[in-house]
Amino acid sequence: MDPLSDILTMFTVNRAIPIRFESSGPYAMRFGHYEHVKFSAVLQGRLNLLVEGQAEPIRLEAGDCYFHTDGRPYRTFNSTDAVELDGTAYFAQNRSVDGVVRFGEAPPDKVVIGGRFTFDEDGITWLREALPPLIHIRSGAPEADSLRDTLSLLSRETGRGAPGESVIIDRLADILLVQAIRTHLAASGAQAGNWLAGIADLKIGRALRAFHADVAHDWTVASLAHEAGMSRSSFAERFRQRVGQSPLDYLTRWRMARVRRALIDTDLAFVTIAARNGYQSRTSCSQSFKRVYGYAPGALRVHAQARAKVDEDAVPAMA
Repeated sequence: MDPLSDILTMFTVNRAIPIRFESSGPYAMRFGHYEHVKFSAVLQGRLNLLVEGQAEPIRLEAGDCYFHTDGRPYRTFNSTDAVELDGTAYFAQNRSVDGVVRFGEAPPDKVVIGGRFTFDEDGITWLREALPPLIHIRSGAPEADSLRDTLSLLSRETGRGAPGESVIIDRLADILLVQAIRTHLAASGAQAGNWLAGIADLKIGRALRAFHADVAHDWTVASLAHEAGMSRSSFAERFRQRVGQSPLDYLTRWRMARVRRALIDTDLAFVTIAARNGYQSRTSCSQSFKRVYGYAPGALRVHAQARAKVDEDAVPAMA
């Protein structure tokens, strides 16, 4: 699996079914802090987006889409004179059974679809260190052709209530996220100092693909440099410049992220999890885990099991 697919697949917990927002006339809504990644696309009309900390709002046109990655509160509006509403509360109270939220009495002159991706706490850290707080992709961006096709499909599926709708929307949402990251890379490039910049680098990317394809292999800086077609010293220096950490630190961090997910999601013995992630000794794996996360792997599994029991007890028995 390529590194981007590997990272997104492991860390994505779930996706919310997109909501379609249809409005008419002047409006203004504020949305508070959130922990997930939000995405929206303007299908019809125009509006403004102002993220907390920005000096000026962004003008959004039909066909534009945008991703919020860092949880900062924001406003959407098309009039500075409109009474500002709590957008989160309004959406919760006014969502219809077809998944559409409506504002105003006249036929809609603005249509927006939006949804969210929820990542686990480790995953949101990985994502936010690699992406800017806001990704705005304009409708006319030449790099966004494929993304526009996906948005068109997503807009046709949302709110129809057709059989299999939720499955199709989930798959399209996954595609949309990857295409947005690709478009961002093509248009702006990756800022050096994170894993996405490493993936985008031709030579470092080759080494990362080899590692992610076989995490359990006994990788060394020399063997990674060979995959990149570079000398060991040049590779180590370039890797640190692009990714912001040494090759072996990256390997340890990703392996520990995999160990953590396996402890939460499976009942596999720790020695098996360790071996699948390149550790022949459960002791060395445990020590690496504690160094990265600050607690022992056994403590995480006990916590995960206790949490699962609480969730199970909260579900009423079937009559």
